[in-house]
Amino acid sequence: MNVMHGEFKQAAQPTMKTTLFLLLTLSLNLAQAQMPAEIVIAQRSKLLTGVLSVPKPGAPGPVAIWGNMAFPILSAPDKEGVEIAVAAAAGYGKGRVILFGHNSFLDGGIGGDHAKLMENCVQWVGTKEKPRLGLVGVDAVSFYDLHGFHTKKSEGPLIAKTLKDYDVIIANIQGITDPAVGAALIQWIKEGGGFIGGMTGWAFNQTSGGKELSVSHGVNQALMAAGIAITDLSAFDQITAFTAKTTLPKLMNASEAVNSIKKQASGSATLTPDEIKQSSSAIQIALAAQPPDRSNLRDAVTAALGATDASGPLPTKEAPLTQAAHASARIRLGMETRVLRLAANEALTAHPSHVAFPGQTPAEAPRITQEIPIHPAIPGWTSTGLYAAAGDTVTVTIPSSHADKGYAVRIGCHSDTLYHLDTWQRAPDITKSTPLTAAVTKTASAFGGLIYIEVPTRAAQTADMSVIIAGAVPSPLFILGKDDDAKWNNEIKKRPGIWAEMACENLIISFPTSVAKGVNNPTELMTFWQKVVAAQDDVSNQTAERKRPERIVADIQISAGYMHSGYPIMIPTSAAPEMVTYNRLKFPGWGFYHEIGHNHQRGDFTFNGTGEVTNNVIGMHCYHEVLKKDWLIGHPAISEEARKENLQKIKRAPIKWQAWKSDPFLALTTYIQLMQEFGWDSWRQYLHSFADSSYGPTPKGDDERRDQFLIRYSKITQKNLGPFFDAWGIPVSTQAKAQVSQLAPWMPKGM
Repeated sequence: MNVMHGEFKQAAQPTMKTTLFLLLTLSLNLAQAQMPAEIVIAQRSKLLTGVLSVPKPGAPGPVAIWGNMAFPILSAPDKEGVEIAVAAAAGYGKGRVILFGHNSFLDGGIGGDHAKLMENCVQWVGTKEKPRLGLVGVDAVSFYDLHGFHTKKSEGPLIAKTLKDYDVIIANIQGITDPAVGAALIQWIKEGGGFIGGMTGWAFNQTSGGKELSVSHGVNQALMAAGIAITDLSAFDQITAFTAKTTLPKLMNASEAVNSIKKQASGSATLTPDEIKQSSSAIQIALAAQPPDRSNLRDAVTAALGATDASGPLPTKEAPLTQAAHASARIRLGMETRVLRLAANEALTAHPSHVAFPGQTPAEAPRITQEIPIHPAIPGWTSTGLYAAAGDTVTVTIPSSHADKGYAVRIGCHSDTLYHLDTWQRAPDITKSTPLTAAVTKTASAFGGLIYIEVPTRAAQTADMSVIIAGAVPSPLFILGKDDDAKWNNEIKKRPGIWAEMACENLIISFPTSVAKGVNNPTELMTFWQKVVAAQDDVSNQTAERKRPERIVADIQISAGYMHSGYPIMIPTSAAPEMVTYNRLKFPGWGFYHEIGHNHQRGDFTFNGTGEVTNNVIGMHCYHEVLKKDWLIGHPAISEEARKENLQKIKRAPIKWQAWKSDPFLALTTYIQLMQEFGWDSWRQYLHSFADSSYGPTPKGDDERRDQFLIRYSKITQKNLGPFFDAWGIPVSTQAKAQVSQLAPWMPKGM
């Protein structure tokens, strides 16, 4: 391997450069040894020459780094100050590789210093000023020609015959998954080729029809020989651009981090709290990229951890593990969860932390075999009413026609990962998803959990099928329309599985069986929940969009907030009794409607400042439509007194728009006034208007969204709402105001 050979081969005397080259050569013969920092900084400096900042394209993900000739190029800190790489470089054999965590980086056109960065990258991997350049899945021939490269779109597959015509290949590898292509590509790189690749790793599951990146992407796996890889993680939500930094933490390389942990364990070094965070992050990201059968990094991590101390602290709600007080225990547990995620599907032993959460299955609970109907037309998690005890092997048999078609078996509904949190009340990653690549699959989880069959978003087959699951514990599962209260009370809720579910057509809720035993009226309860989701579907014009039920899962600790939206919606276990007690859902219940409302938000009607507002409007509609109650009772921040205070706030505000968009309940008062005057049907018409071409095209960007809010609502109410928007400080264009100026102006009382 001679990553930097071209720079040093002409040196005649033992200068600093040749000394570094000798160190480099020496490093290649030492297990896990890394390049000296001087070389890394020098190479990164070349890549970042003339680059100060690169805008963030879309939603990129982290790139994993662990090779001894691999280093980060661009990164950004998370909220804890831990640097995460969005681009990394490595040497392999005589060639060089660069990977980006989003395919949009490859075209050079996202602004800032992006163009200069890509010019530098081509020259760096090509080891010459003007390499012959081939583009695959990248529509940027004119861009690279403009920068003086001999550029062509590569025709045909990336095989040895095609690759020999180029010095550098730039490829969007999102859909290039063939292992044979990966093998040809890495051999070409080894012989001196330069490769720049990019993809949006977290989206691969969606773009591939449900396949796992670490298992099914042959090109990404082949490139791992260089010690870098695309991951299926997400990050960088908090930034808009990547600042170019020639000096980055060496502990961003997972192998460097493993070595540091070894030194700490032996007493020859002491890591600072920040170094512990950086090391743990790098290792977790690198492990996330590894396929299950790749053991080198896993073995290195295990060796660094040393013998397991069974008496060490484990996280519980009462005694959580904190970054400040339990750094070593957190490193070990964080590593163990990553290792367990990669471990062989069979022969796993139960992890001791499962006893605290999600809980211990009674030893006497029977293990059964059951046939489960699956509807491929409904994507997502199919509930089975079965539970995998921690450490138990479960066997899943599917029709051979459905094997390796994106289906998977999931153990555990508690899918939030907690690595980034300073406090852990449970292990940070306790679920496991195993692709069903064969007709018979054996799997196990060290933590246990409810069993699901994951149906890909675009399943190739649509006819109903069945799977057979063996070795599982029966758990409570009530299905509205199939089961009745008598069956629930006499049999279903007595099943020994420690987690339970209730389902209706549009919602499935997951919670401890200990809570389920207190429910006596599941038919009334799930009928209510069915109406809640149906009401939000209807008002937001999303009834036809629904392809799967919403899910709400109770967890002892979630990744963000008190509750958060998504699939599934996550709530604390402390809120589970409220979720399943029908009378309490009336007063209060706001948080549930709020999070389901988030899942119904769309960009057409949600602009900057309303991310925590329009979902509340949709949620308030449930009080009106489903509960048939005063829809202003749901939250103390929308009481009459609170609304009066918000009117005074906006009148006092020196910059009304700034005050409005930074205070969700102040902004919500605006919408409340519209509902009070014009009724809920006006809100329904407004949300439905985006599917009505008579209102014109849907808005693009926030300026148009605010303009369309004014224009559409004014047309619906037949009132000029321009003065009302001015009173609240919502900026709209003069053109938008002109479109509604012929209507009679309206202003609510008190304004």
